[in-house]
Amino acid sequence: MKRTSVPVNSFFVEMILVILFFAISVTVTLQLFVQANNRAHQSSDLSTAVIQAENIAEQVSALSSPDQLPEALKTAKQESGGSYRLNYNQEWKPTASDPRYTVDVTLKKSPSEGGTMVTAKIAVSRIKNGGEDSLYSLRSAKYLPQN
Repeated sequence: MKRTSVPVNSFFVEMILVILFFAISVTVTLQLFVQANNRAHQSSDLSTAVIQAENIAEQVSALSSPDQLPEALKTAKQESGGSYRLNYNQEWKPTASDPRYTVDVTLKKSPSEGGTMVTAKIAVSRIKNGGEDSLYSLRSAKYLPQN
């Protein structure tokens, strides 16, 4: 029995290796682009969350009376114990249904002999897969002396 050898065409082997190399390169590059896009969205969410929280904190600092409510909380849904919830859609616009972001604000008034300390705990969260993912939290306080 005589075996015949089939010559391997080196051109096709080289083409297969080049295609394999480019396929792996494209896969790695696409993963990097996806990660960069995710980080850009996270950065944008965090930036907007900080702005929302600082806006409410500044309104608490501008209070002139312990009975006064910050402007942003006048349209908020009031929950138990001095808590308020603001709901926002994907573009950070107020919404009543199907929110993507929430801002929870808890106002606490601590009266004393000389005045009242108003403290606010502000927590901004993203609603994801039925749960809440915390983005940013901030505390603010203002002492209002008695007149």
